[in-house]
Formats: sequence, C-alpha cells, structure tokens
Amino acid sequence: MDKREDKKLEAFIDKLMEDAPLESPSVHFTQKVLHKLEADAQKEVFQYKPLVSGKMLSGICIAFVALLVLMGAQLGTDSGQGWFANIHMDAWFRTDWHWMNQYTSSKIMVYAFLLFGFMFFVQVGWLKKQMDQTLD
Repeated sequence: MDKREDKKLEAFIDKLMEDAPLESPSVHFTQKVLHKLEADAQKEVFQYKPLVSGKMLSGICIAFVALLVLMGAQLGTDSGQGWFANIHMDAWFRTDWHWMNQYTSSKIMVYAFLLFGFMFFVQVGWLKKQMDQTLD
C-alpha cells in the first residue's frame, strides 16, 4: 500500500474510534473481584483429621495401663511366679567381648568405613544446606 491509502485507512479508523463509546466497568467491579478472590482464598483444600481421635487414644492408654496393673497384681513381679519364672534377665545384661580377641580387619575395610562415614557426613551437610536454601 502506498502512503495515501494508509492515511485514508488511518483516518477511517480514527473516525470509528471517535464514534465508539468507551466501555467502563460497573460501579462495584473492584469490590466484586476482591470478594471473589477472598472467597477462593478461604476454601481449604485439605483439612487434616486424625484416624484415631484424642479421646480414643486416651482410652487406649488408660486400658493399657490398667492391663499392666492387673497383670502385675495377678502374676506378681517376683521371678519365681507366673510368666516371669522362665525369664532370666541376668543373661541379657552380661557383657561378653571374648569374640573380639580373635577379630582382625583389613586395612581396605577400615579405609572403606572411613570413606563411607566421611561421605555420609558430607552428604548430610550438603542436604541441610539445600533444604535451608529451599525453605528461604
């Protein structure tokens, strides 16, 4: 197109724009939009509800303690009575380190444990730094 046609087209568009009324939003447009945004913000996507209520957990704890008291009263805590007659707890707390006298490990195994331990602690520090950066 040449310049003359461009000027005619521009004049025609200007005339159309002058005749067209300006559209304006309704009087309460801003208030309606803000009200809609507030309504959407107040909706909860997920509300946590525990599987077992607090009253139920309290009841279970009370029942468990009552059962322990009942067992203690009926069976006694002396090692010569009831269920406790066959339990020898002194063997549980005996320290037996004689097997360590014959134990030897290679240098490679020691170095591997040191390397993996070092790598573990480096990784923990690096992950903590990443998490701190993500949360900030």
